[in-house]
Amino acid sequence: MSTNGATTAPQTGGTSFFQLLLERRTRDALYHASSYWDARAQARGGLARSMWPSNVFNAFWDARQREVLLRALGDLRGRRVLDVGCGTGRMTRFFADAGAAEAVGVDFSAATVEAARRETEALGGPAARVRFAVGDVLAGLTSVGRGEFDDALALGCLSVACRDGDALQRALGAMAATVKPGGRVVLLEPIHRSPLLRRVLDLSTLDWVARANAQGLALIGADCMGFAPARLVLSVRDLPRPLVGAAFHAGEALLDAAPYMAPLADYKLLVFRVSSPR
Repeated sequence: MSTNGATTAPQTGGTSFFQLLLERRTRDALYHASSYWDARAQARGGLARSMWPSNVFNAFWDARQREVLLRALGDLRGRRVLDVGCGTGRMTRFFADAGAAEAVGVDFSAATVEAARRETEALGGPAARVRFAVGDVLAGLTSVGRGEFDDALALGCLSVACRDGDALQRALGAMAATVKPGGRVVLLEPIHRSPLLRRVLDLSTLDWVARANAQGLALIGADCMGFAPARLVLSVRDLPRPLVGAAFHAGEALLDAAPYMAPLADYKLLVFRVSSPR
């Protein structure tokens, strides 16, 4: 994410309904401030530090993300994976758990990266194959090197880091530059034009693909997840787990069974092959 043009807003990262509405109204400036993500990592607990306010909902969302990503990525054994906008490192650790030879998480929030390191050390497991770095996707990701990874992924990062199409194209170029020729750039992002569902970036899926193509990326797969009507209702407050689970799984089953419902998916998955060296 980028700090360019960032402004610091007070009382960020809270979980009250009023605070969430305020953040949505000021999102274009707020999400670009590393101080917002620093404060959010400190104000919330559990998965809510980098996801939705409801940790009951987050448990289902996290499992679904893993399912969708593994369905697209296949066997990660022996691969080096870069997690762009890693937050507190939950997916970086997951890629290592899934067999990646090395999983590197990068984020522009120093406090969030430090939290990711602490959590990884505390959890143990494949910590030797996980590392984290502070870096900005709009500044070129120079802290993680060029052409060193088999896969570079962004999960909900570029839609808030990029203000316009030119910024998106620059970010995609930075991601492509970290990947070996023939490797993959994988995006799982909330791609929308509607004021209700979009984050900062106001572009269609076709616009995203065109910007990727301009950086030597060829689309090889697509999917979706996160039935938006369910997410809007269930993600703000912790509700009874059986209720949340039933509603969540019903929405995801609908998305899997009916491709024409894809516009109601909060997140779109786009898988690209790096078709030309950067």
